[in-house]
Order: sequence, then C-alpha cells, then structure tokens
Amino acid sequence: MRQMTDDEKRELGQKIKTARKQKGISQEQLADLVGYRVGTISKYEQGYRVPDIGMLRKIAVALECNLAEIAGTTEEVIREEIRFEEAIESYIAWLRGVHIMVGTMFYDDDDNNEKYAIMVDIDGVPLDIGDSIEDIMEMGKEHFKLLAKQFGKKVWNS
Repeated sequence: MRQMTDDEKRELGQKIKTARKQKGISQEQLADLVGYRVGTISKYEQGYRVPDIGMLRKIAVALECNLAEIAGTTEEVIREEIRFEEAIESYIAWLRGVHIMVGTMFYDDDDNNEKYAIMVDIDGVPLDIGDSIEDIMEMGKEHFKLLAKQFGKKVWNS
C-alpha cells in the first residue's frame, strides 16, 4: 500500500470536512455515526491521520457521499484496496487457525503518523509484521506452490 504525501493527507481531510459540513453535522455527530472518538475525526480532517479503507467507507456512508470521490480515486482502486484488506484479514485468520498468536492495532509513530501493526509472537518474541505483510503473503504463496508441487498428487494431464 502506497503512503500518502502530507498534501494528499490534507486534501483527503479537507474532503471529509467539506462533506461533513455539507451534510450539516458536527465532528461529534460523525464520530458517533462511525464509532470513533471526535479527536480521531478531527485528526482525519486536519490531515494528521488517514482512515483505512474500511473507516473511509463508514465515513462515506455516514455522510451519504461517494467513497471513490471522497478518497480522490477510482472505484477500481477502491475495490482493489478492499480486496487487499480482506486478503489480509483472511491471512490473519489463517495465522490464528494454525495457532500463531497474532493481534492488530493502530499506533502513532515518532512522527505522529498513524501506523497499523500486525503483531505476531514467534517463539516468545513479539514482532510487528505490518510493514512487511505484502511481502510475507507473496513469499507464503510461492512457498505454498513449491510444497503443493512436492506433496500434491497430479489427478489429470493438462
């Protein structure tokens, strides 16, 4: 996933703020509608934080506006981002299913940027794989292909 520039963050925040004002609701009311704190909504509008696609979808629904328009992108990009987030959720569920301790959380880094952590416990060592999840999933896919070729049984000739 591509990191947004500061200008893009401010532009997204301004779009959220404009849509909220057009709807005639306060930050507090929007926060209640989407289930977040008013401080988080304020940080979104100021461009200090960026909502993930799921939260952006909730905001768009609450404000009765087009998700792609508020995100400043196309419907296809939004669909791809949603598919990617769903793939990550499925991967996390699989990790839990094979008894790897995993948890997710948002936190602010030293530069006050919101980060998404995917914490796993590997042999008693907590590791954040959030920034590497795409690479890990791709490597896992390639590893699976090798294992399937080694252990799978061919059922027909192609």
